[in-house]
Amino acid sequence: MGSVDTESEKELEVMTKSIKTLAAVLLAAALFAPARVYAAVAPLNPAYVEYMRGAEQAKNGARSLAADGSAEERASGYVPSPLNWSHLAGRTWSLPREKEAARGTETPSARAAANDVSEALPARYDLREEMPPVRDQTYFNNCWTYSAMAATESNLITKRLAGTDIDLSEWYLTYYALNPWKDMACFTNSSGAPYYDIGGNDWKSVALLSRGTGSVTTAKAPDISSAGGDFSAVYAPAPAARDYKLTGAYYLGDNAVFEVRLSAERRDMIKRAIMEYGAVSVGINMGASYNCYNRQTAAYYSGLSYDPSWVNGVPTDHAVTIVGWDDGYSKDNFISDNRPANDGAWIVRNSWGEIFGDGGYFYVSYEEGTLCDGVAYETEEARGGENVYQYDDLGCIGWYTLDTLFPSVGGAKDVQYFANIFTAESSDAINAVAFYAADERISYEISVYTDCAGDLPVSGRLAWTGTADSLVPGYNTVTLGEPAEVAAGTRFSVVVRAVSPGGDCTYATIPTEYEIKGYSDGASANPGEGWFSVDGENFYDAMEVGESEGYDNLSVCLKAFGERIYTASDAPVSVTGGVTAGGSVSEASASNISGDENSTAQDGVLAALRAEAVSGVAADKNVALLGAFRLNAEHSGGSARFSVELAEPMSFEGAPYVIIQNHRTNAYCAFAAEYSGSSLSFSVDALDDYFSSATVVVADVRESSASQSRSSGSGGGCSAGVGAFALLAAVPLLLRRVKR
Repeated sequence: MGSVDTESEKELEVMTKSIKTLAAVLLAAALFAPARVYAAVAPLNPAYVEYMRGAEQAKNGARSLAADGSAEERASGYVPSPLNWSHLAGRTWSLPREKEAARGTETPSARAAANDVSEALPARYDLREEMPPVRDQTYFNNCWTYSAMAATESNLITKRLAGTDIDLSEWYLTYYALNPWKDMACFTNSSGAPYYDIGGNDWKSVALLSRGTGSVTTAKAPDISSAGGDFSAVYAPAPAARDYKLTGAYYLGDNAVFEVRLSAERRDMIKRAIMEYGAVSVGINMGASYNCYNRQTAAYYSGLSYDPSWVNGVPTDHAVTIVGWDDGYSKDNFISDNRPANDGAWIVRNSWGEIFGDGGYFYVSYEEGTLCDGVAYETEEARGGENVYQYDDLGCIGWYTLDTLFPSVGGAKDVQYFANIFTAESSDAINAVAFYAADERISYEISVYTDCAGDLPVSGRLAWTGTADSLVPGYNTVTLGEPAEVAAGTRFSVVVRAVSPGGDCTYATIPTEYEIKGYSDGASANPGEGWFSVDGENFYDAMEVGESEGYDNLSVCLKAFGERIYTASDAPVSVTGGVTAGGSVSEASASNISGDENSTAQDGVLAALRAEAVSGVAADKNVALLGAFRLNAEHSGGSARFSVELAEPMSFEGAPYVIIQNHRTNAYCAFAAEYSGSSLSFSVDALDDYFSSATVVVADVRESSASQSRSSGSGGGCSAGVGAFALLAAVPLLLRRVKR
């Protein structure tokens, strides 16, 4: 990996720049009196800074602990993320529940009550029988993709969206983390080493998965672990539509600096996460060169502690997955001269094949001092017709904070606005947004504006607004209460108002991506994309704010999701009764139906369209249902062509279709039609499946230029005092400002 400026060097550089420009800044400040804004960026994760300094301990090429406990080398691959969670200061929080219909609808106190944290947890919990077979990373340093995919697979199995035969591709993430995917940036490889030796972490996985790079099955991107040490087997998988979509990645760690020893409260939080979401991904050190692993019992305890500086301990170097626990697991199972003080262990899944440990699993003491981080993944089946609007190809790098007074005077702002303006590539129904939350105590108000004018995020029409009070640290998706429709080529915005409660949570922090040498050099931004505000009236261009502080190509980590637009008609189709039919049809007639029958018929089709379960309609099409009628046909099988006489003219923007339900399977099928002005003609195969009587729904199937471009989509931290969010700079920003 390449080197980067240390925090002290960056701070000195920014302070020098501030001193040189201070006089000019103060002179011009009066011009911007309505909204004097100051900005600050939280420090990078200290573990990441130490790693990038090139300390020898960070070389994650080989492990001394082998599958059989010998000195044979094994691969790992965990490297720290720059994202700093140290503001969480050892707290725990209640996690959202899988069964919530829409994320963000509960208050933290209500969620805590619903989770019933006072309810006793089982003394033993084991998901091994509900996991896919253990994989083997062989000699590649991509353990982080194995832990992320294992957690994702477990979540899908827990939700009954997959069976234990699911096999998601780790290689897909391994390759596209360091190679461009479609028109999106990749993480930096400045070391000269092969991309599969660079390593990663959960937040790198989250960045890839949230933008649409996976998850895909091995049918699309086959695994190459069977090649063993044959590095000639590496290949570039073809870009593919994802099979599963990441909707949440919830942080379970302490502060990513000194995680352990785990408090009882944090252990319980991790346990509840496993019961709710399935296995969780964590980091651990497994490079110890002395006795720490008991081969007979598959018990691991290093006796070490985690320290990002490696002065008082060792760094984390391997990513694994916790699948359960055993409170009664005896301390006597560990090496006799290196035992923990108490009973209790996690049941952990490794990625060194089934030969390691107990069929690929092993036990890690609750007192293991190198455990860090921890992420629970929430995933659902992907929708083929979904657009993802985003600017953060590489995910959240750091937390940004705007102030209205110098921090030394005590003016940290507890209300922050962040926004993105997007251009709709197709006519979409914006149904959800997603962003990273720094603290579970921050509340959010989310607004979507359509037909935005110029570069003002709060312009145009307010299409939807709502609140989200239950987001937890990590990546969160919020479903809109009502989809906001946007027309192709128009501009729309997502505006988030973040409010901290005060007390020891004084910063409502903004998730941002920006350029870091040696990690996210590929980050890019353009004027007019992301916006900041402290009052909701005056908005400042995020890219310009970042550049003024020495943070190039800064983007706001805020996504919007557009689904296809499906509409229905209040009125049935009006027919005369006349029908001309060919094939084996001996007699045919059409009749009008009631309003209630029309609604019932269209509701069934709408449900199938939303589930992408109408055969003959591509997932990227918008569909307007124009009403329904009854068609009767006496026949002797085979196929036939029908021409139905209409009593009133119809209008189509796209291609006319009819949709009919198969009475044998209850599935819906769309048949292409022709409209002449007085009649609607279409052919139906397999008449036995649809007649003698069927309700025919007329559909206008419209083109949608679903794109996965960067601009249109693929498909505030809190602290106790200044503390971990010590400001790197606080200078007035005399930048391009737009006002409501």
